[in-house]
Amino acid sequence: MARDLLPVLSCAELAAAERAWLGEHPHGEAALMRRAVKVIADETRALLGCRPRSTLVLAGKGKNGADAILAALVLGGRISILLAQGDPVGALPRKALAAARRRGARVLRWDAKRPPALPDTDLVLDGILGAGFVPPLDASLRTLLRRSNRLPGIRVAVDVPSGVGDETVSPCFRADLTVSIGCLKSPLLRPSVARQAGRIRVADIGLPLALGESRSATGEVLASLRTPRPARTEKREQGRLLIIGGSRAMPGAVVMNTEAALRAGAGLVTVAAPAELQAKAALTLPEAMWIPVKSGLPPRAAELAGTVDTVLVGSGLGRAGVKLARSAARRIREVAILDADALRPEVIRETGRAKARILLPHAGEFRRIAGETASPDAARRTARRLKAIIVLKGPLTCVTDGKTVTHIPLGGPVLARGGSGDLLAGIIAATVARRRLLGLDLLDAVIAATVWHGAAADWLARREGETAVRTTQLLAGLSPTLRRR
Repeated sequence: MARDLLPVLSCAELAAAERAWLGEHPHGEAALMRRAVKVIADETRALLGCRPRSTLVLAGKGKNGADAILAALVLGGRISILLAQGDPVGALPRKALAAARRRGARVLRWDAKRPPALPDTDLVLDGILGAGFVPPLDASLRTLLRRSNRLPGIRVAVDVPSGVGDETVSPCFRADLTVSIGCLKSPLLRPSVARQAGRIRVADIGLPLALGESRSATGEVLASLRTPRPARTEKREQGRLLIIGGSRAMPGAVVMNTEAALRAGAGLVTVAAPAELQAKAALTLPEAMWIPVKSGLPPRAAELAGTVDTVLVGSGLGRAGVKLARSAARRIREVAILDADALRPEVIRETGRAKARILLPHAGEFRRIAGETASPDAARRTARRLKAIIVLKGPLTCVTDGKTVTHIPLGGPVLARGGSGDLLAGIIAATVARRRLLGLDLLDAVIAATVWHGAAADWLARREGETAVRTTQLLAGLSPTLRRR
């Protein structure tokens, strides 16, 4: 059964769980491998944007090598296999190699003294060592990894990049994509490893795993957002949201907040934004109600801040808008969501009357509010101290309430654009405002919205690539990612 959350485990902990399950299901190994191979192939094809014309598999002698070989067979095209450690060991790895030979794969053997010429290919699949690696890395494999890291093509690591394990700081395979099998492996969260792992995705292969304080979200989190709206609902029941943001210098941020919130299902959206922006914005997004801001917080916005379900403050305000943010913050009674220039200690202190607060910092903003370098552990400490939910944005965004940390292995470099955080803020605000009808508590609503944002970004990357796109195009993916497959 598909799950919405998986634990973050060390390589040893996941291996122990797999051994225990196989002890009770001695014939289940092939099924686990099929599930892993499907995800590896799907994620690789999504990154490539097409089927590879040619693939080089770096195969170890164990199950990781078999996973990589079988994924190459699923993907198709010409296949070359470099046996990095000699002949495979075990029935399934041997069967995988035999199947590749029948498909006409070229098989090479690694010899560091007389290294074979490695072919240039579209795709390099790393299945040499896997998560069971224990240092030291022998000289022969060290040479192979160094040579392989100079190869062109898209580079995919199966489970973890070869050379990575619970204890190691060895040289490792440099990947564009790592598909962590079974769950998210804790070594992949180390900064030195994360730089080599590329995009991180997780393959849920069905092992029974107990959740701990550190976990990762899957696309199944979106199940709550797929339920039909009640037949007799009306707009106020679908969330009343006030957005306060924008400035003369940065008018676009609050517009992106608003469009994202409307697309994410908020029933009643009111926006307090600079007066000079109002006329054009109201024509562009007529579904929202617009309150002009000339100087200070307008009385209507001050009134709404104390009555609506959720208030989002900060996007595009600029430093000059901090006074306005403080004025708005002290009036919020329900959920306060602070973004961008509202992420300042003096603004956060003013939200003391709010029932809950959600902070959306990137690394620089986090340092401003926490006084330390951004990391999941630092975010958890800060969330606990501030009694807040923190969404720490980055290459692997995480959500924490000070008790648990949930990593979001979706999205990626396509989001490395101005405005992606403004869209996330709007999606979170709308989902939080609707949380009661969705049957979600506050933390689950934030996690679902962050996964939705990442899934829409993945949809955009698959459809248009990661380069020649605009940030707002990911909003077109909000609907497709909710459709039942």
